Amino acid sequence: MYSNVLVCVDGSEPARRAANTGAEIAAKFDAELHIMTVTRPYKVSPRLKQFLQAENLMGEPKYVLDQMTKEIISDGRKHAEASGVRKIETHILEGKPARTIVEFARDEDIDLVVLGSRGVGEAEGSMLGSVSHKVSSLAHCTVVVVR
Repeated sequence: MYSNVLVCVDGSEPARRAANTGAEIAAKFDAELHIMTVTRPYKVSPRLKQFLQAENLMGEPKYVLDQMTKEIISDGRKHAEASGVRKIETHILEGKPARTIVEFARDEDIDLVVLGSRGVGEAEGSMLGSVSHKVSSLAHCTVVVVR
């Protein structure tokens, strides 16, 4: 039924529950599981950019990957492996979360997106609409929102 499952994580409790649900679905259908987090672009001042370049901290992509982002992806992978998922890919992308998720799902032929109901941007979500609401409205495929 599902061959490509995308789980979106951001370190929040609803995202952890979504990762668990997505891993269980992927294991059940022997689907490929994509675990993704989306970071917003960093605004780097010219002086900070000069420092980062001097210290060899700038690379591709053009932001410094912090420990929290690595842990978010690592936690999702560990749970997926423990759930019996055999095919796992991880992705760290930069951009506006909802738009980036929808575009990735379309480009990678994802047939199920699983994400939490509210993430770490709760205040912004209540004013502008949550990422889960935007993704479920715009995605071409089935979207499961985990509470």
